[in-house]
Amino acid sequence: MVRELIKDLVVNFQAEDKRNRKGFFFVVSGPSGVGKNTLLNYALERVRGIYYLPSITTRPMRPGEAQGFPYFFVSKADFEAMIAQGAFLEWKQIHSGDYYGTHLPTIVYALENGYDIITDMDVLGCVEVMERFPENVVPIFIAPPNMEELRQRLAGREKDAGVIARRLERVDMEMGYVDRYRHVIVNDDLERAGKELVRILEQYSQSGTKK
Repeated sequence: MVRELIKDLVVNFQAEDKRNRKGFFFVVSGPSGVGKNTLLNYALERVRGIYYLPSITTRPMRPGEAQGFPYFFVSKADFEAMIAQGAFLEWKQIHSGDYYGTHLPTIVYALENGYDIITDMDVLGCVEVMERFPENVVPIFIAPPNMEELRQRLAGREKDAGVIARRLERVDMEMGYVDRYRHVIVNDDLERAGKELVRILEQYSQSGTKK
């Protein structure tokens, strides 16, 4: 199944003309509940020529999600087989036991052929990809307007108080990496934050250079 999903993504790349420049890898990070997927949807609906690269996960699909957005959903056995094959740029197993990982061959193919890709990734994963692809990665951090707003957002989507507490505990760690990010967007208003993300993506995608 994983092979077929990745194959479909590569076919989408091949449908476009190869660009005579390096590809950009836009990595969007931020605390859980900050609105990363909402902003990604906003930007992808408005910016042409940038492909969403889903991470691969073993967590259950949630209502409103689909295979390929926001993730490729696979079994734990399939994921562990991919670990053994060295198929991930980075991967992790979180407190719930679920795996998350970024498919390395797809990234290499896209960047070598001049395609711009975007994904969401936690701060530790972003640091790894910045070290691996320093000329290609454009790190973008989505920050909450304040902690109380973030707490309310988490409470609206997660009923388990223990899960909410664990996610809030990570926020200080995640915010400690903000200085590593080239761009920081405060998501205090969807329209404003979405337009800022679109502006950043177009700045690189249209010019073909880091600024």
